[in-house]
Order: sequence, then structure tokens, then C-alpha cells
Amino acid sequence: MTKYTLEPLLIDLRAPKGEYEVTLTINAERDTLCTISEKSQGTVAEDKPLMQGKTDIIFTVQTDRDISIEIFCDGDITATAMAQYM
Repeated sequence: MTKYTLEPLLIDLRAPKGEYEVTLTINAERDTLCTISEKSQGTVAEDKPLMQGKTDIIFTVQTDRDISIEIFCDGDITATAMAQYM
């Protein structure tokens, strides 16, 4: 994994126990790399290239309580997440 210099962006979603499809939308100010992890699942994407603009990343997570996402990136980004119960 790349050694990122900025603090991770944290996203917490309240969710009861279950399996969820998570859609993470990242808006990057410039081309960059990112690594995404989820508390109960571990690494979701490692050193994923992001192009300037919006990128959707979809993954499935099994959780006992809430969904916690960390996005490590050295570029300026904003992000939103949505979880749908499966």
C-alpha cells in the first residue's frame, strides 16, 4: 500500500446487522491514487487510480453494527456513501 501523507477521510453509516451493497462516490480534484477500507471487511480497494471527477466504487459488506469506511488519498477529494440492505 502507498504511504499516504494526509489523514484518511472517514464515513460512518448507521446500519443494523446484515449484508449491504455500498456505493461509494468519490469526487477527485485531480488524478490520484486511493486505498479504501471498511472496519469489518478490511481493504476494499488498494492503490486504486482515480481520475479527476466522480468515480463510483461498489462493494458488499457484512456487518454486525454500522459501516465505517476509511479513504486514504493524497489528493483533494470529497465522498458520499449509500448502503442498501441485501
